[in-house]
Amino acid sequence: MFPATVLYTVPIRWFLRGKGRFFARWQLAVTDIQVLFTLNIVVAFTLALCLFAVGVGRDREMLTWASAFGLHSIAYVLLAFRGVIPDLLSITLANTLVAVMLSMFTEGVYRFEQVRPPRLLIWLPALITAITFTLYIDNFRARVGIHGIVMVYQMALLMWSIARGLRTQPGRGRWIVVGAALLTTMIFMIRAGFAVSVDAGDNAMLSVTQTSPVQLVSFTTTIVALIMFALGLLLMFKERAEQFSLSLALKDPLTQLGNRRLLNNVLEQWPRKYGGDEIGALLMMDLDNFKKLNDSCGHTVGDQYLVEVAYRIRENTKAVDTVVRLGGDEFVVLLPDLGSDCSAARERAQIVAERILAEVARPYPFLAVACQGTPLSSYECGLSIGAALFRSASCRPHENLLKHADAAMYDAKKRGRHQVVFHDSGEPL
Repeated sequence: MFPATVLYTVPIRWFLRGKGRFFARWQLAVTDIQVLFTLNIVVAFTLALCLFAVGVGRDREMLTWASAFGLHSIAYVLLAFRGVIPDLLSITLANTLVAVMLSMFTEGVYRFEQVRPPRLLIWLPALITAITFTLYIDNFRARVGIHGIVMVYQMALLMWSIARGLRTQPGRGRWIVVGAALLTTMIFMIRAGFAVSVDAGDNAMLSVTQTSPVQLVSFTTTIVALIMFALGLLLMFKERAEQFSLSLALKDPLTQLGNRRLLNNVLEQWPRKYGGDEIGALLMMDLDNFKKLNDSCGHTVGDQYLVEVAYRIRENTKAVDTVVRLGGDEFVVLLPDLGSDCSAARERAQIVAERILAEVARPYPFLAVACQGTPLSSYECGLSIGAALFRSASCRPHENLLKHADAAMYDAKKRGRHQVVFHDSGEPL
């Protein structure tokens, strides 16, 4: 049957009669269902090789998806030999491999999203397929109905795993995968519907060995879905890599806070995000006596101290606040949406600043161990904070805002350090 899917015949036609010249024209004689079987096998195997080449030595998820495409190719080889090999292989094993393929897709997505996969929910359909297809190996309609239900469940689970990532990391790759899953779900629902609605004598309409409109649409859609899955998964990896690169570009490598570039981006977008008369505050912070700590205990201890200070600042701000390390021992906190009343906004900013001061002033147990032989008071650091209020609609130019907050911070140092000083202009900048 399938081993001879493409048959070639050589009809010889005479041209230029009387001169004895002729040539052979190859004529392709194929059946539609055999061509679609061949395309499914070739496309799935090619995609498996491509994903394997991309993921080998780099991404475990990509190798999982490559293996899934490989299983799809093997499953269709077994299906193609229906009637030539035992039914246990061409029916039970082939359909079980399809279920395993979808389980591998789903588990790979969960790993990609860095979420612990619910393995019982993911792999139970493969077990159900193996058992039910063995029990109903002679009941065609039951097999098609069970297969449709199992596949729809697996596609729903796959789409749910993708939807989790859409909430935090939206991207076009995820939507392409969702589209492929919806397309596949539709086809399996149609097949299951035909299985329970057609007469017993019309089983040929759903048979994988005979050409029918249902099978032509099913196999063609499967090829399209395979390509969509592969493109979507590759695009997901590309988008994650771009997001990671952007995150590195906007993040301080030591403290994992934002950097100056992130601060500029936030200030640039501020008028659009917090338009109107809403007041924000910029807190410019500088550690007191940090140079003495570095000189006395070494840069390694100094870096550890910066990491701890950054953590304490982050823990005492809200998620909507922007915390940045400008460089050295300078930090910035942007407080958005403090209201439209100047005195109330100043009071709220003061509360946040005082809370950060108190938290940073708490003891650091590792210093007593790391800086043995140096009196604790000589390297105990405080924090000087300069604050400047500004209105969301008029926070440009940014340099003026930073300059006023910086001036207030140095004023705090002159007044004795470890305190908060506001830029006194009467009204927000």
